[in-house]
Amino acid sequence: MMAFVCLFLAMTSLQQWSLYQLDVKNDFLNGDLQEEIYMEQPFGFVAREESFGLVCRLRKSLYGLKQSPRAWFGKFSNVVQQFGITWSEADHSVFYRHLSVGCVYLIVYVDDIVLTGNDHHGIFQMKQHICHHFQTKDLDKL
Repeated sequence: MMAFVCLFLAMTSLQQWSLYQLDVKNDFLNGDLQEEIYMEQPFGFVAREESFGLVCRLRKSLYGLKQSPRAWFGKFSNVVQQFGITWSEADHSVFYRHLSVGCVYLIVYVDDIVLTGNDHHGIFQMKQHICHHFQTKDLDKL
């Protein structure tokens, strides 16, 4: 991962491209669970008097679950691939799109996203696409 970050920054510097940063809020809460996972009702939560001892089936991931990072990244990678970005086979935290009008590169580390490339319209559209699917803070230029 670190080698790709260095390569990513070197390529950006050599091409004199701008870097843009996004931060996804509550990233692990966005993941959809594939497995059946149950938990006890949280302390203080009782839907009805007779519901003591019942459990909740989780459909979305929560912080603290072992499955949360995988569920979040699966959802994120599906969303960006819907935009037409390709997942790098060399490093799964790198995504890219090459078109005749230019290229867009995306690198993600947990909930921090950095975008660069020479297709400024494509970068703008990618940022909008991500912000449409996740509650995101656009930190603009890095």
